[in-house]
Amino acid sequence: MNKRASAHASCVQRPARSSSPLLPAPAVVIIVVVLGLTAGLAAWGQHLETVIATITVGSLLSVELIRRTVAVFAAHRVRV
Repeated sequence: MNKRASAHASCVQRPARSSSPLLPAPAVVIIVVVLGLTAGLAAWGQHLETVIATITVGSLLSVELIRRTVAVFAAHRVRV
């Protein structure tokens, strides 16, 4: 234990950060986009099965695209 610190300093609980977000921003953006696309396709007159299939395939393709992009940039990183 640090002898220079006061005795009660180690017993004080630190207050919670009030600025911490409740939900991560990227997750909220993805949820809003998916709900917007689903509502838009349903309003356009598409069948529910078509809407679900379109959102599912698009999501799977975007995940694979993001993974490959990250892999490419991680491979080209210069180590110092």
